[in-house]
Amino acid sequence: MVKRRFAAIDVGTNTILLLIADLGENDTFRVVTDRAEIARLGEGVDRTGSLSAAGVERGLEVLRDYLDTCRNLGVDEILAMGTSALRDARNAENFIARLKRELSLELRVLSGEEEAAYSYLAVHKGLHLEAKEALVVDVGGGSTEFIWAREGRLHRWASLNLGSVRLTERFFRSDPVQPEECARLAAAIDAELRALLNQWGIAAPFDVMVGIAGTFTTLAAVMKGLQEYSHSEVHGCVLSRVEVARQVRLFMAKTLAERREIAGLEPLRADVIPAGALLIELIISLFHMDEVIVSDQGIRYGLLYERIALSRQRSAISKENN
Repeated sequence: MVKRRFAAIDVGTNTILLLIADLGENDTFRVVTDRAEIARLGEGVDRTGSLSAAGVERGLEVLRDYLDTCRNLGVDEILAMGTSALRDARNAENFIARLKRELSLELRVLSGEEEAAYSYLAVHKGLHLEAKEALVVDVGGGSTEFIWAREGRLHRWASLNLGSVRLTERFFRSDPVQPEECARLAAAIDAELRALLNQWGIAAPFDVMVGIAGTFTTLAAVMKGLQEYSHSEVHGCVLSRVEVARQVRLFMAKTLAERREIAGLEPLRADVIPAGALLIELIISLFHMDEVIVSDQGIRYGLLYERIALSRQRSAISKENN
């Protein structure tokens, strides 16, 4: 098999991520670079229904930089996918057209179901999940995907409009956040989650809960007091319900400026972390879980694992024809 260098780009509401990896023999890969930049592409989409001019320019700037990186590193193939903000924004097609026209980048917007499937694939392969009943939770900036896996297969999924950016814009106006704002947010989240629980008919806790995306990895980094983010330190670590509750209290008690000084917390995420952390606390509580395993591998890794499987299929077909 000829080694190929593959890049996956995940264009999210809050963060844009780039994974570059070399595809090797026997389904192996080597990560060349794994980057995340907070562009806040979806800022204001919940209120206006459109991508803002500033958000679009920030997104273009990050993607232009990522494509330069891909060229400099000799990437052979690039896949770019968009999520919640690009599903919701009425002018998303204009943004996608600009990417093609100005950057020669093709971007496909994932449905909620596709996003859930890629998230689960990343977790299943990246953590080698063997649990009989697993819940995977992907908290993004605009939405949260809930994936119920049974015996290693995707059983049910749901995508709810609960995201750290969306909830912050809807409910938080004060600095620091006020108790009444927290109460209104908690009530709104509770109503959405209980509706999901009723729909799914959950009678007992899952065997394991896995959390992916930036809010979970931020809580892990804060728990460890990381001065510099480390994929290896975060991936696979465990957050207890008690630790999540501690961090919620910490974030709610501090001003935005004070939160920016917390070790492990990316300053550009400091404004949305209170809402994101409270969302996670309520998810853990309502699903009656004591802890959550953190995965540092999201949609971009799902795309990578899919690409590896496709390469294996092509190789098998080629051998059959020779």
